[in-house]
Amino acid sequence: MISELNRVPLGWEKVKFGDIAKNVTDRIDDPKTSGLKDYIGLEHLETDEIRIKRYGSPDEVEATKFLCKKGDIIFGKRRAYLRKIAVTSRDAVVSAHSMVLRPRAEKILPEFLPWFMYSSQFWKTAFAVSEGSLSPTIKWKTLSAQEFWLPSQNEQRKIAEILWSIESNVEELEHLIQVAEKFKKGLLKELLKKGIGHKKFKKTDLGEIPEDWKIFQIEQLLIETKYGISVKLNNEGRYPVIKMDNLSNDLVNFRNGKYVDLNEEVARSYKLQIGDILFNRTNSFEHVGRTATFKLQGEYLFASYLIMLRPNPNILVPDYLTFFLNSFNSEIKQLATLAVQQANINCTNLKRFRLPIPPLIEQTKICSIINSQKDQLDILKNHQLALRNLKKKLTNAFLSGELFVPLEVMN
Repeated sequence: MISELNRVPLGWEKVKFGDIAKNVTDRIDDPKTSGLKDYIGLEHLETDEIRIKRYGSPDEVEATKFLCKKGDIIFGKRRAYLRKIAVTSRDAVVSAHSMVLRPRAEKILPEFLPWFMYSSQFWKTAFAVSEGSLSPTIKWKTLSAQEFWLPSQNEQRKIAEILWSIESNVEELEHLIQVAEKFKKGLLKELLKKGIGHKKFKKTDLGEIPEDWKIFQIEQLLIETKYGISVKLNNEGRYPVIKMDNLSNDLVNFRNGKYVDLNEEVARSYKLQIGDILFNRTNSFEHVGRTATFKLQGEYLFASYLIMLRPNPNILVPDYLTFFLNSFNSEIKQLATLAVQQANINCTNLKRFRLPIPPLIEQTKICSIINSQKDQLDILKNHQLALRNLKKKLTNAFLSGELFVPLEVMN
């Protein structure tokens, strides 16, 4: 088959995939004695990510694997619908569930081949030739025979320059976000332990805290606690329901929302108020204890496995408790009882948890500082997301022939 275009641009050539890439099958029979430090499995390839950010160790795998060289393309041939293809920045041991591909430079520029494979033009064909139902797999013999339209090498060069330039900016933003996340985390811990501008501290069983802070049990900071409603949720209904996967980044969201039909009398006692705090009481050990503040407009209910904590506004700023519970999540997890693949923190134990609390005015200032840092982080993340979307859109537009590199750019 051939990946058809609505209109073939002048100078483009029809090629078989085997003419522009070769499948490298250099075997490594014993990864542990290969002398290589890194292993690339399918789990290290991320959907629509052209760079490999995580590597495993050859000591963790057995059986025959492949060898890849720096600059090779690792293509996840199993479950192609996951769109896993990335360039390796180092020599490594590679899973046999991947293909190691190397460009044939006489037909395609090495820097362009990854973007060619990143495009919808390539993936549409890859999906079509996958074999099997449970774990569809692509065979090299089949893939190598598929035909595609390929731009001239001059166009390839300019397209690659544009796309790698965008990818470079994405990578830089990624680094800035990591630095900002680390700074925010450290700042939050410092503010929650020492506050703002204090000179005098007192010793307590929870450690040194500012002199005018007090220690409370969580229940002393609240006017109400309640477990969520246990009913079957639907895709439609009268009331939207917050679930445990709607707690993210300290806030309640309604992504992938569910609904329920209830009479007003039953629903009334489960309605959330702005400023309520939701605590994930049952989940995997990794996620149990996740906390978020409710700030959505509208009538929302909350599901079982969540505990609603309603703060006393005379003592507590809601965001302060949310920041504290998320920042000191490892301490909160010590309250959990463990079962098979599950952890649970009951309301009684949670309410007895003790923490230092500043006066309201200082809580407000601390929350303002942290929310300002979060806003700056969100700006970086939104900018990065916009660049990712632009990169994907441009790749598909260039490789479909819908967008041309301007002549002045090509010269």
